[in-house]
Amino acid sequence: MEWQECNGYVWLQPQTRLDSQGGSVLKEQLLQIPLEPYKIWVMNLGAVDFMDSSGLGAVVTAVKFARSKGCRLVMCQPSATARLIFEITQLDRVFEIIENIEEIFSSTEELLSA
Repeated sequence: MEWQECNGYVWLQPQTRLDSQGGSVLKEQLLQIPLEPYKIWVMNLGAVDFMDSSGLGAVVTAVKFARSKGCRLVMCQPSATARLIFEITQLDRVFEIIENIEEIFSSTEELLSA
C-alpha cells in the first residue's frame, strides 16, 4: 500500500490483495502517516481484487485508526470484490463508501459551508 498527501487529503492505495500480508502492510503504512489531524483520508479500493478476513480486519483497523485521530476515512471506488465483501459483512452500512472522487470534494464543501 502507498499513501500520499495531496490538497490536504491523505490518499491511500492498498495492494491488489488484502490478505494477511497485504493487511499487515496496510497497518504498517497507517502508522507512517504523520500525526497531524487531517480531515479526510481516502482509501482507493478500485485495484483490490482479493480480500479475506485478515484484509477486512485491516480495513476496519484503518477506519478505527483514522477516527481515533479525528479524521474521516472514505472508501472510494471499491472494486466488485471489495463491494461484495462489504455487503456480505454488512460493513457497507458502517463504512462511508463513494463511487467517485468528486463526491469527496462536494461533501467537503457542504461541510465547510454549514
